[in-house]
Amino acid sequence: MEKKYLERETPPVISKLVEIVNKAEEYLWRGMLNAYERKHPGEKLTYGGAGNDLDLSILQPGDIIIYSAYSRDLNPPELMGILGPVLELLLIYLLGGQCGHTAVYVGEGKLVEGLPITIRKVDYEIVHTAGSVEVYRVKTTEGIKGKAVKFCESKVGVSYGILHCLPLFYPIAKHVEGEQYYCSELAWAAYKSAGIDINAYPELHLSPPINGFALAPQNICDSDNVELIASAGKR
Repeated sequence: MEKKYLERETPPVISKLVEIVNKAEEYLWRGMLNAYERKHPGEKLTYGGAGNDLDLSILQPGDIIIYSAYSRDLNPPELMGILGPVLELLLIYLLGGQCGHTAVYVGEGKLVEGLPITIRKVDYEIVHTAGSVEVYRVKTTEGIKGKAVKFCESKVGVSYGILHCLPLFYPIAKHVEGEQYYCSELAWAAYKSAGIDINAYPELHLSPPINGFALAPQNICDSDNVELIASAGKR
C-alpha cells in the first residue's frame, strides 16, 4: 500500500487546487494581519504566549526551536481566537503530536521562521513570549549547519503557506525548493539541501498522528539526527 503511494505522481488537478488554495490562504492572512497592524501600529512582534525562561545564550547557529502546539502561541490574538482551535486540531491530530511551531536560530541574535504571511527574520528575544519551547541541535558538522543557516536566510521574504501540506498522501505536501514554506518544512528543507535529513518519517506516514508526506514539527523532534539540548515552560 505505501509503495503504491510512494511511486505515484501528484495529479495535475491536485497541484492546481493546491495553487489556488495557497493564493487564497495568502490573501486571507494578509488581510487579517493588515487589519491587526492598523489596530496596533508599531506593536513589537510576539507569540502571545505565557512566557518562558529559556537561556538564549545556549543557542548556536543552526539550532531548531520547537514550540508547543497547546499554547496557541501566535499573534495576533484576534486571529488565533478564530483559528486557534482549528490549527490546534490540525497540528495535534494530523501534523504531529505536541509540537506546533518551528524556528531556526541563524546567529547574531536572530531567528528565521515561517509565519503568516512570509518567511521572516526576527530578534531571538521573541522566544520568551512563547509558552513551552524546546531546542534541538542537529548532529552534523558546522559546515552543514552553516549551509542550512544560509538556506534559511535566503528564503526570508518568501511566502508562508501551511495549506499546501493538505494533500497529505502526495509528495507535493513538502519540498526543498518552492514558492511557499510552512515552518517545519523550512527547517527540514534547509538541512535537506545541505545533505542531511532531519525528517523521522521520510516516507508515507499513516500511523497516528496521520501526517502522510507532510513535514510536521514532530517529525523533526523524533529524528535520530537531532538531539534535545534544552527546554523551558510547561506543556
